[in-house]
Amino acid sequence: MRQTLQNAEQVSQSPTTASPPPLARQLAEWRLFVPFTGRVLALQGSHPTVAAGIYQHSDIFTDPWRRARRTFVYGQRVTFGSHRAETAAEIRELHRHIKGIGLDGRPYHAWNRDAWTWVHLTTFEATLFALEKIHGALAPADLDALYAEARAVGELYGVRAQDMPGDVEGLRAYVEEGIETKLTHKPPVELVPSLRHLPAPLRLPAPVRRALALGVWEPTLVPVSHPVHIALAGSFPPIIRQRWDIRWSALHELEYQAQLRALRVLTDPLPDRLRMLPYPYRRLRAQAAAR
Repeated sequence: MRQTLQNAEQVSQSPTTASPPPLARQLAEWRLFVPFTGRVLALQGSHPTVAAGIYQHSDIFTDPWRRARRTFVYGQRVTFGSHRAETAAEIRELHRHIKGIGLDGRPYHAWNRDAWTWVHLTTFEATLFALEKIHGALAPADLDALYAEARAVGELYGVRAQDMPGDVEGLRAYVEEGIETKLTHKPPVELVPSLRHLPAPLRLPAPVRRALALGVWEPTLVPVSHPVHIALAGSFPPIIRQRWDIRWSALHELEYQAQLRALRVLTDPLPDRLRMLPYPYRRLRAQAAAR
């Protein structure tokens, strides 16, 4: 999305500005990952081919923190880095070995045309979802420019141009239809109990590791499992919540909206260096200084 970012971002020379951020700075914010994570989990974890690859090849169950960090780093590099094509090729190559027998008993490969396209386009749709939850509706010109760049990045990954809808309206229709027809998988674990047994990060300072050895990790997860559940499930499409047997009431929806409102209120006043992820913050500052 480099050209879009160059056109959209005008980073202030003062890192403490509280003026409404332009599009590039919005994309660089860490708070987007709150609504993004649940959305992409639902859209990709329900796809049977994608789910098979996750179960059989991912370390998300043994070291979810490392997997999340690696995914976010690659996402930042392909969005803000200066070697976008090389990063996209690296990501594609990482998936070369991901193959096996799928949940439907048929052979699969990560580069399966349908699944590969679905992952790319739903990652972008989840980004739009997060932007709109945090910043409200985007201007039509911004939507069009972002999606044009997403299509360009998709081709770098090896997604065929003819497999991607031509505009944002087509993208939304593609995802809506895919939710109805493609997402047939239901994970074998319930979301809330699984959150209570989330493994601790493997790379921690020695004092923290010693504390964890005393058994303090899982007890701390019990009180936070409910708000985390609300944050994740709130971003699910309603039909996916139903398929995953996630109970969702009007009260749950109020909790979710309150979380998003609190997130905006608490983080809006922060300076760029605290509201943005370190890597894109440095990249955008450098680009502003160069201009």
